[in-house]
Amino acid sequence: MHKFIVSLFVCFSFLIINAQIICPILPTPVTYVPLSIKSEINAAPVKTNVDWVIKIDTSKLNANLFEQFNFFGKLYHGILFIPSKDDAFIHFNRLCNVPEDSYTINVTDKVTISFCSERSCFYALQSLMQMIQQENTNLYIQQGFVKDFPKYQWRGMHLDVARHFFTVDEVKKYIDLMALYKFNIFHWHLTDDQGWRIEIKKYPKLTEIGAWRDSTVENHYSTYPRTYEKKKYGGFYTQEQIRDIVQYAANRYIAIVPEIEMPGHARAALAAYPELSCTGKQQGVEGLWGVFDDIFCSNDESITFLQNVLSEVVELFPGKYIHIGGDEAPKSRWNQCEKCQMVMKENNLKDANQLQSYFIKRMDEFLVSRGKTLMGWDEILEGGLSPNAVVMSWRGFEGGKEAAKQGHYVVMSPGSHCYFDHYQGRGKEEPLAIGGYLPLEKVFDFSPISKDMSTSEASYVLGGQANLWTEYIGDFKKLEYMAYPRAIALSEALWCNEKPSYDMFFQQLTSYHFPLLKKLKVNFSTTSLKTTLKTERSEKGIVFELFSKHNNTIELIESKEILRSKKGKKITTIQFNSKNSDAINVIQNKALGAKIKFISHPSPYYNADNVILVDGQFGVKPWKGHEWIGFDTTQIIFELELPKKIRVKTLEISFLQDDGSWIHVPCSMAIESRDSNNGCGIGCSGGFKNQEIVKFSSPFGNKKVSHILFKIDNNRKIPENLPGAGHTPWVFIDEIIIE
Repeated sequence: MHKFIVSLFVCFSFLIINAQIICPILPTPVTYVPLSIKSEINAAPVKTNVDWVIKIDTSKLNANLFEQFNFFGKLYHGILFIPSKDDAFIHFNRLCNVPEDSYTINVTDKVTISFCSERSCFYALQSLMQMIQQENTNLYIQQGFVKDFPKYQWRGMHLDVARHFFTVDEVKKYIDLMALYKFNIFHWHLTDDQGWRIEIKKYPKLTEIGAWRDSTVENHYSTYPRTYEKKKYGGFYTQEQIRDIVQYAANRYIAIVPEIEMPGHARAALAAYPELSCTGKQQGVEGLWGVFDDIFCSNDESITFLQNVLSEVVELFPGKYIHIGGDEAPKSRWNQCEKCQMVMKENNLKDANQLQSYFIKRMDEFLVSRGKTLMGWDEILEGGLSPNAVVMSWRGFEGGKEAAKQGHYVVMSPGSHCYFDHYQGRGKEEPLAIGGYLPLEKVFDFSPISKDMSTSEASYVLGGQANLWTEYIGDFKKLEYMAYPRAIALSEALWCNEKPSYDMFFQQLTSYHFPLLKKLKVNFSTTSLKTTLKTERSEKGIVFELFSKHNNTIELIESKEILRSKKGKKITTIQFNSKNSDAINVIQNKALGAKIKFISHPSPYYNADNVILVDGQFGVKPWKGHEWIGFDTTQIIFELELPKKIRVKTLEISFLQDDGSWIHVPCSMAIESRDSNNGCGIGCSGGFKNQEIVKFSSPFGNKKVSHILFKIDNNRKIPENLPGAGHTPWVFIDEIIIE
């Protein structure tokens, strides 16, 4: 009995010790069992361009793996690995009958890595490098055991080099950072309206003309009046450079998926070969962001041109997939084009959506004949999905779910969780971005398989991917800032079979990986370390609370309450005692802190706490997701409940207009009282056009009200000449002000 008690005590003590050891590996492995012992690595310092020499048994490594050990050993710690069989510090074994890409690391006084494939050995290398730590002038490693394998086979990072161009060395550094966190797909967006970046021998004007624009819009797309930097801008990759980068990525077990946009986003190509458009009109490479009417004509001439382009592309990229875009292709030119109408007639196509499906199917057949698989954005579902296509779902999860229902493979890349061109912090110091709000924690919460998918549908989900569109990312330093550490959070979502808690992940990230990124001179964002502001209702108005992260806990720093005004609208400025918090201007009014009940629910992607509508702060432009509540429905109904009945002299409600983001002011709206003693139908309704602030004066006469029903009509489509043409626009609502 005494022995049993002693054993329990030892076991419990061991767990306490282990609980204090944070796993240094990200993405977090399936199993991490640390011991309380640190082993000093017998790494002989040398007077060369490295700091340490470690002996490894290379008998089971091929030449590339040994090269990668030295590349990343030097990158992480300044280590040079040299072959040695008898007194090696690191040994290798082969695994059989294990999950794909499995590896283990066993650390005692030596290190044994067991792997089932070259790729899994490479992943073990990344984990080992993260386990090795430097303390003063010594290297050490925590003894213990690691077992690991990925959850998803598609773990992607995207890079748009069309809007802004990045050099070969910068692309390689981007790939190196991907490799650190076990990403295996590099989606390379090579062509768009603002630039054609890949050399095509058969069509030299694509890079002679299409790779260069004469000007670039300044500030944000929504800024008026627009101004332009009148400077030639561009660049492209030769086929030799492409091959070099493809091999560089392959050496790091990363496959490159090239994207050649079609039929839309084609202005750079049409600047070089205008005869491929519906009008034949000569236009320059576009210097403005957005979506443009001029796309590739759907006739045989354009299709042959693009298939000739793809013939050279497939020779450069040995991977399985070729991405053809397929998104945001306005049909206005096709609807007016005699050549396109003839194609429709000859192929019994009823509308332009079916014409695009026909266009994509032609590309699908061509790529299949070359041993490739076509991939496109979820718009390729419209008009009928091509038989062999893989869908990349960016407009939420719905397109991916529909493709999976039809038996097609899917990569989930929803803007709500995977668009790293969105803001990641709320502060005014955040650099200019396209819009939206995607903090670190939301990326961490991403799952490619949504809860409402069946087991059968889920089986078609290959994984997920982050997208980095570069309209507002003009240099590599900003690219790093927008990508990291969010890419690390995404690696958790795509690799981990069971993620740790966000707090544990954040502790791993800040304890080990912020110092690592700093050491690697990565310009990563530290926004996640800053104080955060939360807003809560109170009986008398709104309470603002400022929180700080400290020692893996969230601490309340300061709390301030703003009361509803009794005598008209008043602006109050709040300043917290923190260097990281901005001054807040709050409009005191009688709606401050009122309750909101949604009858029509907002989109799950833009459904910030409904207190946002009555917190006394107007949403700003360029918009950020946390400042607005977004709807993608044709009718919006919600109720506002005041704490007591009042006479309403004026009521204001704010909307957002941002054409480039498919966000539009709705058609009309009505408000009415819901108070039973006021009778039915009391209220005021009115139509409006392009008003971003709608104001009602004395809508209920002298009647006192406490329940106000808002009915907003969004039953229209985006006009053909605007981005998202033909789709239902988003409606974004922010502040309700009552006096």
